[in-house]
Amino acid sequence: MQAEKTYGNISWRVMKTVSTVFPENYFLRTSRYAVYSEKVPSLFNGFRIVQLSDLHGRSFGAGDSRLLKKIAAEVPDAVVITGDIADSHTRSYAEIFNFAKALCRKYPVYFSSGNHEINMAYKRRNELLRGLQECGVHVLDNTFEDIERSGAKIHIYGYRLPLRYYRANGCRKPRPKLTCEAMRRMIGPCSAKEYSILLAHNPLCFDTYAMWGADLTFSGHVHGGLIYLPRFGGVFSPERSFFPHYSCGVYSSEKFPERKMVVNRGLARGTRINDIPEIVLLTLHHVPKKGKE
Repeated sequence: MQAEKTYGNISWRVMKTVSTVFPENYFLRTSRYAVYSEKVPSLFNGFRIVQLSDLHGRSFGAGDSRLLKKIAAEVPDAVVITGDIADSHTRSYAEIFNFAKALCRKYPVYFSSGNHEINMAYKRRNELLRGLQECGVHVLDNTFEDIERSGAKIHIYGYRLPLRYYRANGCRKPRPKLTCEAMRRMIGPCSAKEYSILLAHNPLCFDTYAMWGADLTFSGHVHGGLIYLPRFGGVFSPERSFFPHYSCGVYSSEKFPERKMVVNRGLARGTRINDIPEIVLLTLHHVPKKGKE
């Protein structure tokens, strides 16, 4: 018999049972942010992106009606999903595929894998990713696509961060540092000309994402830190650490302040205190260069 998976010293079954007593699991919030950049083409001024993350097979109402209504209210131009749409406990992908079809009927949808998809058996992962593609989702697996508007374009990349850069499943080995060279080997160089969006599940490598060239990174993974304390941030990370450096909201790179990262609290059930499941709306704004326009 397969050993029951644990989260720290607490079994997944216990976590699932305990999580039902936290009322914040049953609410759904929208966090709205804006990013301003000279690199955003003027034709993309006001471009609205809804981000979803860490659904872990969960649904919100019959046919995900609550979640679809929440997304529709933001009138997005695109939807991005930053991994962990399912996990090893998701027995059937039928609800996920129905949700993906409903999204794709209204919006272009872009998806990149999280650690739970990467950790799946090959057959199950292939079933999930192929099914998403058949629903119309743009699955970005160390690839990029152009988003175009009347000849102007921005790049959107999806990065499948190797599992060795995570510290999940009780691994006690130190996490290696991700380098730009390692990213380039996996995903290629970042465009210096076009505004570049990166979907990368784990926010803890933000410094490298920014150094690689991503103007805007969407991440999740940390689930808001499970318990959120004002002025201190999230308390606990899936990386088995307290007070993770990135837990939710918008962050600027120290070396490249114009390059930003949005970290989503995720949608999964869990031990949530002051940490309501959320969708994110990010609006891009074009800033004219001085002396022009």
